Amino acid sequence: MKKYGLVIFVALLFSFGLKAQKSYNMVGFEMQLKPLMEEMFSADKDNERFAANEKFISELEDALLFEKSFAYSFPALDKISILTAPDKSFRIFTWAIVNQSGEWENYGFVQSKNNVTGEYELSRLFDKSRDAISPEEEKLNDSTWYGAVYYDLIANKHEGKTYYILLGWNGNDIYSQKKIIEPISFRQNAKPVFGQQVFYKDKQRMRYIFEYSTDAEFTLKYDDQYYEISTNQKAKSTLLHKAQPFEKEAAKTEKQRMIFFDELEPTVYGMDGLTQYYVPSGEVTGLYFDNGRWKKLKYNVLPRNKAEKNDAYTPDETKIRGLFPVKH
Repeated sequence: MKKYGLVIFVALLFSFGLKAQKSYNMVGFEMQLKPLMEEMFSADKDNERFAANEKFISELEDALLFEKSFAYSFPALDKISILTAPDKSFRIFTWAIVNQSGEWENYGFVQSKNNVTGEYELSRLFDKSRDAISPEEEKLNDSTWYGAVYYDLIANKHEGKTYYILLGWNGNDIYSQKKIIEPISFRQNAKPVFGQQVFYKDKQRMRYIFEYSTDAEFTLKYDDQYYEISTNQKAKSTLLHKAQPFEKEAAKTEKQRMIFFDELEPTVYGMDGLTQYYVPSGEVTGLYFDNGRWKKLKYNVLPRNKAEKNDAYTPDETKIRGLFPVKH
């Protein structure tokens, strides 16, 4: 019995040692990544920032290929976005580097679970947003990714299937910036697919891309949002059933979980299509999930929840814009 107890004790120690070693290895990777992250965002010269970025990509790829790395949260990498699906089926790392001309380049990795092997596969994302011809209508992949730094990951279920949406920001250039509603799904081999026909009565649309002035404050959020119910009209009638003037009911509001965003318009008449002049019009549109599709609520979504009246930017985007200033 003593021998069996000793064997179990040694086995437990060995198991604990392996777990500790794995954790230590991930911490080691993180300690190497942290200074590279700082340099790629703060170095004065383009060549220094982008050289640090290339090293960061290589080190992060090694770390994410390490066994059981999915369970490690990388708490020290606080200047990049790391979003994990609620069901742990995937997580996505994204960040952006700006050059001295004010042009942004987006980078990223996706760790996604292979349903056949049960292991997590790694895909590096290559930003091809400048090459897209019809970006709102194209289904894309890891090699043709419409780059963005994602600040929210939304998951909804319908008939046993989970639908994922990413909300992201693309710094673009000194003239305009973009926000994106990006559906993401996965092939059987765990490769990511960006874009999906999940927008009700809009079969050609794979994603939403909003481009607007760098000086504008544009809201794109997923939250509980108030909207106005269409007013009904009803007639009063007398005992003699004579028609009387119609009387409007008081407007009613309800709250629903939705993706809501500002409608955009040019600041100057005749500037249609010149997105560097686009700003919010004051109208807000919402998308709500229903039976596997995102349906549109237009014109009756209230401009903003009262508590968020002065909060046009999400905290995540504020962080992105503040940490990565244009270098001169």
